Amino acid sequence: MADARTGAAWPVWRGRLTDPAVPVLALVCGAVAAAWYTPVLTWAIVGGLAGYSLSGSV
Repeated sequence: MADARTGAAWPVWRGRLTDPAVPVLALVCGAVAAAWYTPVLTWAIVGGLAGYSLSGSV
């Protein structure tokens, strides 16, 4: 059986884009970037939850 990905119909960039390492790398970069803002994000989440509970939505 012939491989369905051979020929001009399967561009090289598509194989690289769908590689499982791409989303893992993106998540790692996002986690490292978010680590710099941990105190700000923590207080933002706590403040949001406090405002939600004080508003009577709970």
